[in-house]
Amino acid sequence: MKPCLHPSLVDTNELEAYLDLAVQCGYEWVDVPLHWLHQEVEKTSSSRVEAMFQSRRLTLASFGLPVDLYADETDYVRDLALLPERVAFAVGLGAVRCTTFLWPSIDERPVPYASRLARRLRQCAVALMPHGVRLGLEYVGPHHLRNRAYPFVQNLAELAIFLEAVGAPNVGFLIDSFHWYTAEESTDDLAALKPEQIVHVHVNDAIEEPSLAHDQRRCLPGDGRIPLAPFLRALYEAGYRGPVSTEVLHQEPLAGSNEERAQAAFERLTQMIANVKGDC
Repeated sequence: MKPCLHPSLVDTNELEAYLDLAVQCGYEWVDVPLHWLHQEVEKTSSSRVEAMFQSRRLTLASFGLPVDLYADETDYVRDLALLPERVAFAVGLGAVRCTTFLWPSIDERPVPYASRLARRLRQCAVALMPHGVRLGLEYVGPHHLRNRAYPFVQNLAELAIFLEAVGAPNVGFLIDSFHWYTAEESTDDLAALKPEQIVHVHVNDAIEEPSLAHDQRRCLPGDGRIPLAPFLRALYEAGYRGPVSTEVLHQEPLAGSNEERAQAAFERLTQMIANVKGDC
């Protein structure tokens, strides 16, 4: 387990500046939006972007699924056809993880919605297989997002059931400390997972109690009340050894500069991980 820089910590969308910041703060892993990479390739070249990563010894930890799962069938099929081409470059930068999230409540009748979504996710997963990429699905826990007509996937147990419907061997969990906290789950739920089930991990913190925590009011690890040490320890006990990305979604600007936030997140996570592993 090692810290991973997430773009939610910075106020820039300039790829080179972002990568420089990662190196400056000690990161080896970075999460980067796929459109940042494609924009930079259009501005310069694919070889130039590859060199940006290689010269800094950085690895792309993950990228978001570049398919609109909720589009009409014609648009969805078009996106699916483009998926192998869109991910090939990210794979060349070291990425073996692709991620997306599921809404915790929906307005459409659940059976057709769930059936269509499971089919589409299975098709995406199959398209990712030849590239050696796993697809991580994230359940969303905040209570304020449970306001639509029908409940959908709201916790780890429900996501496990939905994964059975998806039925692809390279699909697993994206575990986020914020959603784990707002779903009021236990460390036992995490420790019971198998290593191959955990695709990616997000870490962040919350000031409010679980039922009131707002998805866009997250804070840096260590600034809130989420028990992050037990959270990380449970994932380590489950066998997870991959990147831990600091996704801190926010509406109001975060305190401090890009450098201060990235450095604080790196140092805090490094210490937490060392404690979990017994290195200190």
